[in-house]
Amino acid sequence: MSEQIKQKSTLSYFNTFFLFFGISAVIEFLYMGILGIVQGTTLTILELSLSFDNAVVNALILVNMPPLWRKRFLTWGMIVAVFGVRLIFPILIVFATTDLTFVESFSLAINNPAEYEKVIMASHHIVMAFGGVFLLMIFLSFLFNENKDVHWIASIEKYASRWASIGDLKILIAILTIAIIGFYAPSQILIGDVLTKIDKSELILPMIYGILLYLSIEFLRGILEDDGEKHDSNDSETEREKIEHVASSKLAKGGFASFIYLELIDMSFSFDGVLGAFAVSQNIIIIMLGLGAGAFAVRNLTILMVDRGTVAEYKYLEHGAMWSIGLLALSMIVQIFIHLPHGLIIAFAIIPIAIAFIQSVKENKLDGENKIDI
Repeated sequence: MSEQIKQKSTLSYFNTFFLFFGISAVIEFLYMGILGIVQGTTLTILELSLSFDNAVVNALILVNMPPLWRKRFLTWGMIVAVFGVRLIFPILIVFATTDLTFVESFSLAINNPAEYEKVIMASHHIVMAFGGVFLLMIFLSFLFNENKDVHWIASIEKYASRWASIGDLKILIAILTIAIIGFYAPSQILIGDVLTKIDKSELILPMIYGILLYLSIEFLRGILEDDGEKHDSNDSETEREKIEHVASSKLAKGGFASFIYLELIDMSFSFDGVLGAFAVSQNIIIIMLGLGAGAFAVRNLTILMVDRGTVAEYKYLEHGAMWSIGLLALSMIVQIFIHLPHGLIIAFAIIPIAIAFIQSVKENKLDGENKIDI
């Protein structure tokens, strides 16, 4: 059996991804032409890059899962990941920011994407304010992490890690951002082609909700990690190391418990991608297909890691993804007031990740050569 696994080519692990990606590309083209394919592909790359650590955690847990529950995670879990988190969640955002009922929001998104875009554009500033601050919290949490010992953009990351010991700077910066926007925001903003009067509470409250959502997810992670942290861990452990300890704990060894745990982890890791997707496209079909294809790629990558017993590490990939989140957060906040071209937003999403990936590959190759010399 192990010999068959070793003989299986790397590309063959991604058959379901290629199939879903191909079908998605056809649908995206029918919806929006070439722009739809570009946006969908951008979202797929963004989702895969942001979820790389998620694939690592999945692989660590799936190794200890019973085969039956492993299969269920890769089938039923895939349905939840694509249609639950990446389709229903954006509709919930629209439902929460408009006067439409959930059924009306769902029907509009599926049956009339063009009209759905018009509806979401009417609440565009609310979604941008909410998502922008939420993504900002994720980026600041990465930046001001005093336990982080790997620095990609050292001139910024190294000093930010030192400043993190002062206190919770991400909350302070987020509150200052809200205060500045609340004070200086104009009473009228451009929604579509129409100058529309707004209440400043339409910006301030969604930003506060964005912070609360982030803190709620961190609280949820803390509860999930609590059992795993009962071992003799120390405060110097990074978040990733703590998650890995949880992955090897008793919680991760039970089939049903592992299934629920993985779905919650996937959901918490997916919020940044789902909200970041609004900076790339407002079309719910493009968002679902683009992020869904990325989710398939992550699942396929997880299977590859489990079967081969190895975890491919790209040193700076997470850093590139986090800087992409930071730029997307900035773009969403800016888009509250002015429109940014799609090309610029796509560049924000892809360029940091691409540079980080290339630099990681080069450094891994250099490390390999150094080991050979030794």
